[in-house]
Amino acid sequence: MDFLIFNTTKDMVNIEILENDPVYMVNRTIGNVIVLVLLVLILLLVGLFLYANKRMRSERKALEKNQELIENYNELEQAFEDITVSNQQLTSKYEELKKNQELIKKLAYTDQLTGLPNRLAFSDVLDGVMLTLRNEEVIALMVIDLDNFKIINDTLGHSYGDELLIDVTHRLKQAMDENDFLARMGGDEFCVLTQNFEDVGLYEEKIKKIQKVFSYPFVLAMKEFFVTVSIGITFAPKDGKTTQALIKNMDSAMYAAKDSGKNTYSYFNDSMKAKLMEKIQLQSELRKAIENEEFVVYYQPQVDLKTDKIVGFEALLRWMHPAKGLIMPNEFIPIAEETGLIVQIGTRVLKEACKQLKFWEEEGFHKLSIAVNISARQFKDLEFVNTIGAILKETNMQPNHLDLEITETIALSDLEYTVKTIDKLEKMGVSFSLDDFGTGYSSMNYLKSLPVHNIKIDKSFLDTVVDNIPEQKIVETIISLAHSLNLVVIAEGVEQHKQEIFLKSVNCNKAQGYFYSEPVPKEEAGSILRNINLM
Repeated sequence: MDFLIFNTTKDMVNIEILENDPVYMVNRTIGNVIVLVLLVLILLLVGLFLYANKRMRSERKALEKNQELIENYNELEQAFEDITVSNQQLTSKYEELKKNQELIKKLAYTDQLTGLPNRLAFSDVLDGVMLTLRNEEVIALMVIDLDNFKIINDTLGHSYGDELLIDVTHRLKQAMDENDFLARMGGDEFCVLTQNFEDVGLYEEKIKKIQKVFSYPFVLAMKEFFVTVSIGITFAPKDGKTTQALIKNMDSAMYAAKDSGKNTYSYFNDSMKAKLMEKIQLQSELRKAIENEEFVVYYQPQVDLKTDKIVGFEALLRWMHPAKGLIMPNEFIPIAEETGLIVQIGTRVLKEACKQLKFWEEEGFHKLSIAVNISARQFKDLEFVNTIGAILKETNMQPNHLDLEITETIALSDLEYTVKTIDKLEKMGVSFSLDDFGTGYSSMNYLKSLPVHNIKIDKSFLDTVVDNIPEQKIVETIISLAHSLNLVVIAEGVEQHKQEIFLKSVNCNKAQGYFYSEPVPKEEAGSILRNINLM
């Protein structure tokens, strides 16, 4: 390799090339130029090197930055995809949530048994209608309540009760038109909201149409059942301007229909509010009466028509109200039945009557019996048989001196249950009487099926028996047929000596009524017993 060596003198510059040893002599000025050029070239090369190096670093940084941007872009692209997927998932969740909300709303506003709108839906629709009610516009509201639905539910079971409600729904739909909104309010209550009301006469045609669909029997458990309805009607805005007021007044009208004997309809009027408040007040007072032991038992003697001696008493309930005085059963028993309080009240009557009979037995009257009326609610109570057994044990009373009275309607509402229940109590020694005979089914075929010991001829037969020959024949026939079935006949409501003479002539066994004594407190009943039987 060759090397350049510059040797300078005063005027000359020597350029030596090592290895080949040539020496060039150049003018100093030219030499300086050459040196300068060389230095410039060197600096240029250094500059180029530095520039190239810097550029390479810049390019490297640019590449790195570009790579970073690419990576960031990929990340952003992935994030965008993730967001898109999330957005799709959120959209799907939203749609699902929306469907669920609609389903929940449908469930909340629909009666699950019948598929009809429920009370909440009915109230919301009525709210909306009342908000948009125009001047002169009238809407009608109707509540339809099944009569004695509880008896079917209790005797056949809830599954058959549900089946009946579904059948009722189908029949009610047949009576509806495009102006009607039908809903089930709960239990055995259905409501109809009718818009575009035109005329009361036309509306009553709708009511009769509804009543007609209930004129055909319902088939449950292979048996036919006739179901009637009580209907309450109210009009808006005349009878109320709010949903709550209209529903309350509609119910008041329905209860008025039930109080009128059921199977009818009633329009709301302001007097019903007062009656409803009285009913609510009476319910409250009944509960307090049980707690305060305000119920008392009166006794009406039953006389043997052969010996003219008292052979028993019927225990009759009275309410000694602290403010109103003595209240008769017909004023509070229906409400006690409706609320279920009759079970507690009836148990107390049974216990008090058995105690009193035991007291008279200890006085020496050993052949007396005590008759106690049993309500439908009591008789259907699952603990009824056990309750009777417990009372007999507690009072130490002989079971064969207790006579339980049930009506034909109660006995025949579920014949199988009635027979089983009577059989259980008969094994204890308790006897049964069929009360108010002649006012219900009055079928000797049914009578033959019932294991009762006595029948009580209703007072209505005796009211005209003295002067009415056909009535006499009917009573005589009833007594004769009853005797052929080994039944004892008791005549109720004897008020005249002529009635007693007739009953004796047709061999009636026993009688009771005001002719002998009205129902009296136990002290007075004891006096009557001693006066008659110790004569």
